[in-house]
Formats: sequence, structure tokens, C-alpha cells
Amino acid sequence: MTAAWDSRLHPLPRPLQVPAGKERSRHQAIEAATLPELLRLPLELYGQRRAIPCVRVGQRVRRGEVVARGPEVLDAAVHATTSGRIRAVAETPLPCIELEADGEDAAVDPEPLADWRARSRPELLTLLAGAGLAGLGGAGFPSAAKLAAAEGIDLLIINAAECEPLLTADERLLTERAGEVLTGIDVLAHLTAARRVVIAIEDDKPEAIAALGLALQQHAVSLAIIPRGYPSGSERQLVQILTGREIPSGRLPVDLGILCHNVASAWAMGRAVVGGEALTERIVTVSGAALLRPGNLLVRLGTPVGHLLAQRGIDHSRLSAIWLGGPLTGRAVTDQRLPVGKTHAGLLAAGAEELAAAGVELPCIRCGACAEVCPASLLPQDLHRQARAADLDALTELNLVDCIECGACAWVCPSRIPLVEDFRLGKAALAAEARRHAVAEHARLRHERRQQRLEQERLATESAREARLSRVDAALARAKAAQRDRQQES
Repeated sequence: MTAAWDSRLHPLPRPLQVPAGKERSRHQAIEAATLPELLRLPLELYGQRRAIPCVRVGQRVRRGEVVARGPEVLDAAVHATTSGRIRAVAETPLPCIELEADGEDAAVDPEPLADWRARSRPELLTLLAGAGLAGLGGAGFPSAAKLAAAEGIDLLIINAAECEPLLTADERLLTERAGEVLTGIDVLAHLTAARRVVIAIEDDKPEAIAALGLALQQHAVSLAIIPRGYPSGSERQLVQILTGREIPSGRLPVDLGILCHNVASAWAMGRAVVGGEALTERIVTVSGAALLRPGNLLVRLGTPVGHLLAQRGIDHSRLSAIWLGGPLTGRAVTDQRLPVGKTHAGLLAAGAEELAAAGVELPCIRCGACAEVCPASLLPQDLHRQARAADLDALTELNLVDCIECGACAWVCPSRIPLVEDFRLGKAALAAEARRHAVAEHARLRHERRQQRLEQERLATESAREARLSRVDAALARAKAAQRDRQQES
């Protein structure tokens, strides 16, 4: 029997009930997308850092071969996702390595670890970083770095909620490959030494729940079936639903002895550790009212969005926007050369009714609808005003950093204000200011250390001179004494 979650659920007080739109793709089996002629492997890592290329233009590579590494030891490496020739290291449409496919799709040999439980924790973390593992649920934080701070936790949460409208990639993954996901969960449980493990999934996914129920019979993992409501899949909100505990501002779940990992991340972790495969592909839902053939595709990372859309067909009469990610948390695509990355679970050819803030923006009417649905209990209307004014002090006081960018505020806004975009720009401004302060503080400390060093050198020089003068005085005194002695003798 599958163990049910042994704690009372704490549903969100004001969940947003958005049209799911999942029927278009949820029953479509996972298909492998065709390979494009040119892939763009993104170099952008979590935060403001970039991976550093370790290949040269013209070099031939195979699938799974490392082409770039991050500046930190536990950063996720970047791999070639098919075989071919490195054409360029480019800056447009984003910093990337351009890989020209040769059509052979030759790969490096996998290096499975049959004895992975006997390997040391540092060894496994290094393996995960080398395999390119990063959070596939949206944040993209390096998995090895996240796990490094999470040993001996109380609760490991596997997030299978997938509350974002239209997206069904995780649902199909569980429906078709629940056993592979559980292999990855075993790895996570081993690395964290978690005392309890729970998979959380919304109650509108009966096929995935049934597949999990069968697969979980031989695992010490609980299943929590949570009420459908947006944004139940957000990390902070999911912790609250399962435990009733709120994560304080500026803190992380691990500070409370809790770790969350997306279900797709767990799947990739099993493939990396047990199967010895680098992260070169992910499952992506392609959907939207304007897409002719919605489905769930196994996509090589670096595949341009235009390539995928061309495969599935677009009804341009219904197209409002092309969206990379979910309709609430994703971003509009203006350049179809942009590639699918590790954090992209969806690609949408969306109709106007499927997107928040579609249409002409109007002035804020201070209705308060955005504040009513904000899961972080913020004041989006005030944040919007201060973000447009670039008032960084006010944004800090209003706790912009706690915004989870769920998009609920923009969805209900009657003035169609792109609130999430405002907040992202505000966060970027705060981060830039923090970097400027850090640079200035670093310069100040360097100046102070230089002044201390110069003062120490001056004091040392003076001390050495005084010591030399003392020796000179002593030598003169000895010479005078010797002269007196000679005069007395004569």
C-alpha cells in the first residue's frame, strides 16, 4: 500500500483558480523532438554568472561532452546535446555556444554507478555538478550546491504539483516513467539523509497519481494529494500546505530542515547518478490555443523555439504571443532563435485568453485585486508604483525580494499591467545596486588594507632605521671608548 502523507494539509487561504487548459496535452505521450541543424547552448548560469567555454571554434564534440564550466566548483556544467562542430561562441540572441549538428547524434559512453550508495557524498555532489544538474522546475539553481547545504534534513519534498496552467510535462513524466523518477528520489534521499520523504501532487492528475501509487509500493515515500489551486507548486506555498509552517522573509526551506526538489529534477538526478548520463534534454509541453498539434516533447537543450513550433504548426489567426515557460511565470519570445534551456517546462503559442496582461495597459485603479491573490501577502500595486519610479529604498521596505513571480497579480489585474515584468526589473535594479555596494565595499576594504600595509611598512622602516642608528651610536661609543683606552695606554 502507498503511504499517505501523515500530516494534516493546510490549503492556501486564497488560491487562484485559473483555467487549467491541460486537456490539450495531458493525454499526449512523450515524443522525441527532431534535432535542429543548429543548437544554441546557453552559458548563463544561476544569478549573474556565466559558464566559461572549454572548447574552441571548429572543434568536433559528441553528445554529453562538456563544453563549458561554471566559475564555482559545484556549478552545473554545460554539455553538447548532440554531436557536431562548434560554430561560434555568440552573444545573440543570448550568451551561448553555437553547435552545428552533424546528424549522427554520436554520444560519449555513459558511466553508470551500480555502487552509488557506497560512494562518498562529496563524490556524488561533484558528479552531479559535472553532469550539469540544475533545478528543472524554474529556478535553475545548481543541484549540487543546493544539496551541499542540506544534509540530515527532516523533510524532503518532491514537487509534482505542476499548478501552472497548460503545462503537463511533469504529469506525463510521472504517468509514463514513475519508476525512473523514484530512482532519482532514492538518490536524493540518500544524499540528504532525509527522515521523511513526500511527493506532493495536485488532485487533478488521476493517471499520474495511479502510476505513482503502483510505483511507490516498494518505497518508503509518502504521497500527498493536495487541492488544485495556484500557486500551490511554489516552493514556499507547498511547504505551507504540507506542514503549516511559513518560511520567514529572507530565509530558505533548508533553514527549517526542509528541502524541495522538482519531480523532473529528481528524474534527471537518477539518470545522472545511476545511469551515468549528463543532462542534455528535458520534457517540454508545447501547447496553446494557436498550436495545431499540442503535446509533450523530449527536447534537446539548445533547440531553438522556432524549430519546435514549426514541427507542431501554428494557427496565426489565433496567435497572441509565443511564450517560453508557463502562461503566468514565463516570458514572451520575440526572437525564435532563442533556445530551450534547463528551466523551460513549456513553450506556448498562446491565444489572448491564455495570458495575463494581454492587451493595452491602462492606469492602475487601486482596486486591490492583486493584493487579494498575492500568496506572499505583498502589496503589488505599491510595488508596481515604486518599481516604475525606480525607488530602491521603497522596494526594499515593501519586501520585493519576497515576490515569487507567480504572476497571480498580473492575471487578475483589470488594467492589464505587466506587474511581474515590473517586479523583475525592480529585482534586477536591487541586485545591481547590491553589486555596486559590494564593489564599493570591496574597494574600501582594499584601500583600508593598503593604508594599513603602508603604515606597517612605514613603521617597520622607521623601526629598522632606529635600529641601524642605534647600532651606529653603539659603534661610535665603542670607537670612542677604544680611542680613550689607546690614549690612556700611550
